[in-house]
Amino acid sequence: MSDAPSFIVIGAARSGTTALYQYLQRHPDIFMSRIKEPNYFAFEGCPLDFKGPGAEFVNNSIASWEDYCALFANAPPDAKTGEASPLYLYSPHAPACIKRRLPQVKLIAILRNPIEQAYSHYLYARAQMIEPLANFEEALAAQPLRLEEHWQPMFQYSEFPRYAEQLARYFEHFDREKIKIFLYEDYLNDPQSVLREIFAFVGVDRAFSPDFAPQANMGGNPKSVLIQWLIMRPNPISRVFGALLPQASRQKIKDVISRKNIDREEMPAAARNLLRIALREDITQLQTLIGRDLSHWFAA
Repeated sequence: MSDAPSFIVIGAARSGTTALYQYLQRHPDIFMSRIKEPNYFAFEGCPLDFKGPGAEFVNNSIASWEDYCALFANAPPDAKTGEASPLYLYSPHAPACIKRRLPQVKLIAILRNPIEQAYSHYLYARAQMIEPLANFEEALAAQPLRLEEHWQPMFQYSEFPRYAEQLARYFEHFDREKIKIFLYEDYLNDPQSVLREIFAFVGVDRAFSPDFAPQANMGGNPKSVLIQWLIMRPNPISRVFGALLPQASRQKIKDVISRKNIDREEMPAAARNLLRIALREDITQLQTLIGRDLSHWFAA
């Protein structure tokens, strides 16, 4: 079907996918879905009935194939089309769903040190005012109860970045040449080289260089909970500003205020050790799976 993506960024969460989506969007021969994270294949055929804080982020996912295809309906005839939903890497049934609907699609993954990714995910949830626990170790301990109570997936901080287990599911359904894998540190150190590889992989001019302006989307513990709540959660004041200002202007104001109002605290040593133990086997398996030395991921 023509109104469907030719490539998908499947993850990982908190690994620069928002910036990548914007860089891809700037390429003249690429059309990205107007919604960055439609999440269709993560929940295809499943009820969107998550509970807990921030449930609306996933309960508002695209639920029908027709609505999903409509995201690409305005693409120019010769453009390569894509979307970016980091939940696809985490979702156990996304690989089979993608293969069934889009057997020829190309897949892109950027993998961040899972120990750092888990903490970054937590700080992002804190900044978004959807993580109620100010202690990361307590949030890790709360994961089983939150899963039982059907909170949205992002609160499974130590389960989200199990890349070997997740990529193995994709390799069951797709040939390896259909999946391009990068490390987050490569992407940070030389984004232009990574983008050239991605452009070549999806079939567009690899010489194009987008504007590498600083990106927002930071996480951290709020200095003022009240200020963070006012700018991040629906409330009468935000609705007034929403009626007066364009969305782009509102987002810029939110980013500026949030950046000044959050602390990027170091991960507690005890939590880091817990994650090292919990994720060691998966990291070891991932080294073999993708042929990269990842021993530096265990360093403090």
